[in-house]
Amino acid sequence: MRPELKATWTPAINVLTFFMLVTSILSVFTRLGTKYFMVRKWSLDDYLSIGAMVTIIGQSIAVSVAAKSGLGQHLFTLSPAQEVSMMKAQYAANILFVISMACSKLALVMFIRSLTPASLDRRFALGLGTFIVLWMITGVFTAAFQCSVPDTWDYLHGKCFHLVAWWNYLGVTNILSEVGIVTQALLVVLRIQADFHKKAVLASVFLFRVVVVIAIICQLAYAHETAGSTDPSWDTWTVAVSTQVAQSLSIVTACAPQFKPFLDSLRSSGMTLGDSSYESKQRTYNAATSYYKASRAGRTSDTHELVPMHNQTTVTSALDCDTESQSSQAQIIRETRTWTVTEQRG
Repeated sequence: MRPELKATWTPAINVLTFFMLVTSILSVFTRLGTKYFMVRKWSLDDYLSIGAMVTIIGQSIAVSVAAKSGLGQHLFTLSPAQEVSMMKAQYAANILFVISMACSKLALVMFIRSLTPASLDRRFALGLGTFIVLWMITGVFTAAFQCSVPDTWDYLHGKCFHLVAWWNYLGVTNILSEVGIVTQALLVVLRIQADFHKKAVLASVFLFRVVVVIAIICQLAYAHETAGSTDPSWDTWTVAVSTQVAQSLSIVTACAPQFKPFLDSLRSSGMTLGDSSYESKQRTYNAATSYYKASRAGRTSDTHELVPMHNQTTVTSALDCDTESQSSQAQIIRETRTWTVTEQRG
C-alpha cells in the first residue's frame, strides 16, 4: 500500500463539524438571551431559530457517524457494514441539512418582516417564505427518494437519479432564496428614517449573509468535482465540510441581527421589537380610557365654576400589523377642548 493511502480526512471532518456546531449553538443562545432581556418574550422567528439549532445538532451527529463509519477514508479500506452505515448517516445528514437551512432562512425572513408593518414588505415576506417552504419540501422529498426503494440511501450500489443534477437544483434555488432575503432586508433598511452612516451599519449586518452564498457555491463546486468518483468516501469529504460551513453560517447570520448592538440601532431608528399589534392596541386603548375617565372626574368634582377650565382628550390608534404604515390614519388622533370663563364687573 502506498504511504499516501494511509492518510485520512476523518479527524478534520469531526473537528470542523464540532466547531461549526458549537458556533451555531452559541449564536442561537446569544440571540435568545438578548431578545428575552430586551423585550421579555420570544416570537415565531426565535422558535424557528431553535428549530434550526435542533436540526443542526442532529445533522452534525449524522455526519460524525458517517465519519466514524468511513467518510474521509478510502473506500477499499471499508467493510460492507461500514459502507452501509456511512451511506445511511449521509442520507440522514442531507435531509436534516435542508430542514436546518430552511428554518434559519425563515427565522430571518420573519424577523425582517416584523420590523415594518408596510403591506408591501409583508407580501414580499409571504412570497419569500412560501418559496423557502416549497424549497424545503421538495429538497427533503428528493433527498429521501434519491435512489430506488427500499434502499433509498444506497448511492453506491442502488439505482439513483442524477445526483449532480440534484445538487444543482438544491444549490441554485438555495442561492435564489438567499438573494431574496438580502433584497428584502435592504429594502427595509433603505426606508428607515436615519442618516447614511446608520443605514450603512444596519445594511452591513444583513449583507454579511453573502458569506452563505459563497459557501453554497463552494458546495456546488465540490459536488461537481467529485461527481462520478470511484472513491467517494475519500473524495467527498470536501462536500461534507462545505455543507457544514454553509449550514452554520446560515444560522449565525440569521442570529446576528438579534444581537444587542444591532437591536439598539433598530430601536434608535424607530423600529418596534416584540410587541404584537393586539397587545400594543390593548395597552393604548386602556391608557386612553383611563386618561379620559380621569379628566371627566376632574372636571365634575375638582373644578370651580369661575376657574378657567382646560380639558384635553387624547385617543391613540395603534397601527394594525396588516395596514400600511404610511397612512395618515395610522398616526395619533388628538382632540383638544378648552373652556374659558370670565367675570365682568359692573
